[in-house]
Amino acid sequence: MCLPLQDAVRTSLLSRKWRYVWSKLPQLVFDDEMFYRDMNRTTHAELLMIIYQVLLFHRGPIIKFTLTLSGFESCSEIDQLIRFVSSNDIQDFALHIWRGKLYKLPSSLYSCLQLRHLNLSSCMIKPPPGFEGFTRLISLDLDDVVIADDVLSSLISNCPLLEDLTLQSSTGSHSLEVVGPNLKCVHCDGHFRSICFTNTSRLADVCIYLKGVRAELLCSEEDISSSVMLLESVPVIESLGLDFCYVKGLAVSGLPTRLPTTLNNLKDIMSYDVCFGKRDELSILMCLIRSSPNLEEITIEAFPGGTSDIPIDLDFTKVHGCLDVSLNKLREVDIKNVSGAKAELEFIKLLLAKSPILETMLIGLNSSLSLVAELQIVKVLTRLRRASPQAEMNIASRDDQD
Repeated sequence: MCLPLQDAVRTSLLSRKWRYVWSKLPQLVFDDEMFYRDMNRTTHAELLMIIYQVLLFHRGPIIKFTLTLSGFESCSEIDQLIRFVSSNDIQDFALHIWRGKLYKLPSSLYSCLQLRHLNLSSCMIKPPPGFEGFTRLISLDLDDVVIADDVLSSLISNCPLLEDLTLQSSTGSHSLEVVGPNLKCVHCDGHFRSICFTNTSRLADVCIYLKGVRAELLCSEEDISSSVMLLESVPVIESLGLDFCYVKGLAVSGLPTRLPTTLNNLKDIMSYDVCFGKRDELSILMCLIRSSPNLEEITIEAFPGGTSDIPIDLDFTKVHGCLDVSLNKLREVDIKNVSGAKAELEFIKLLLAKSPILETMLIGLNSSLSLVAELQIVKVLTRLRRASPQAEMNIASRDDQD
């Protein structure tokens, strides 16, 4: 039965027959939707009492338990809730703490060996001695958690069926080893110095983002993992999102013209904080594009400012080896934060000239540009030759985007 918990509880007021129907629901979801009418008038203690009452009268297995109420505070009473659901064959568990100190997960959670989906926010993860992982876990989502490097790596490697991994704003993890023979999707949004992928031959979707922090301010080049090794570990990758720090890792390896492994399955590239004024960064970007013959979408967010090391009169195609670039399957391009630098315009010119079936190119202009500068950029871009007769170019100021 998939009756929402809020409606199910209300049925208990109708008849004795319905009174016990909701008590057997296998999915218990306590979120803002359940309390949307009374959220501002309900105290934390009252929320706990409601949850306690539901659990007290519940009969049968609890397959899914979600506690993601906005403003929910960390407290010791949560231990009892977890202890209760851990003895009821829980398979899908989500806990989001919004206020108070970080919540340390009790040992009872680590005994939930039937878990298939685990979603935690603002928690402290410290498994008890002897913990051997969640052998049936399929998805793991950690947001703003505290966990040691070795513990996180061990947790991932001890989930052999894991397919989806999401790490956001987690602290305590600077060097991460990802081992997952069944992993298909990995999204990392945090302050990692290095990420090593091992035994991830099925990984198709990878996104690594350092929360907009420029790499020079975060870590030195010797700390950055080699992006070449990362890409060699994901031979069937279809979607790739990398920010500057991990793109920069290619430069540490010597700026190859092409990657050792051709990414034949890669259809979507997203690159953040790319400084078009830096020759090595632009060359790295071209290396990725050149090594991905079946690209269909390219999304780039330019990093504004900085001193350019590319001479203004330098031949773009010769410097970056673009003569042999082929983009025969490219359909969509989205370039954000464009300021009108020569290298940016030359890059756009190249994409238009090398993409015979291009359908849409979106150009987002930097918000600091004057109206005169914007008009000048528009004038240049609209005159560029297009290999695709159906290609449409949409140009908007940054304020108009999204």
